[in-house]
Amino acid sequence: MSTSLPHTWRPRKARIWCYAIATFMLVVLGIVAVILPDDGARAWNLPSRIGVFAVGVGLAAFLHRHANVRVLATDAGLEVVNLFRRHQLAWGEVLSVRLRRGDPWVYLDLSNGETIAAMGIQNSDGAAAPAAARALAELVHERSRDGL
Repeated sequence: MSTSLPHTWRPRKARIWCYAIATFMLVVLGIVAVILPDDGARAWNLPSRIGVFAVGVGLAAFLHRHANVRVLATDAGLEVVNLFRRHQLAWGEVLSVRLRRGDPWVYLDLSNGETIAAMGIQNSDGAAAPAAARALAELVHERSRDGL
């Protein structure tokens, strides 16, 4: 079974949780910013209230970044978008795809001796994770062998 290209793998459960938590935090901190007492001492003035909500915006932005991790397979190779780094890999650079029991996500062994995480396929997705790792491994094997 060959995966058609382009194909994107994203973690399903992590995305749901990240966006749910981000939404909850924005709502709660928005309410808190509105109902903070104004005791006349200017302790909770408008800039302070905006600051409370801004903390929620910053946390939501970080959670969005975590929810946006992915592995994109194209004819040219792989694009691995992790939390803080983006990797562009040609097919020939990827030697193997690993997802062992207990690993949080897939690891890619590269031809230069490095191993990088591919957070787009996460073990938290249950049975879908090994299936996605196998599909990616088949693509790596096919594309590397053909020299594409």
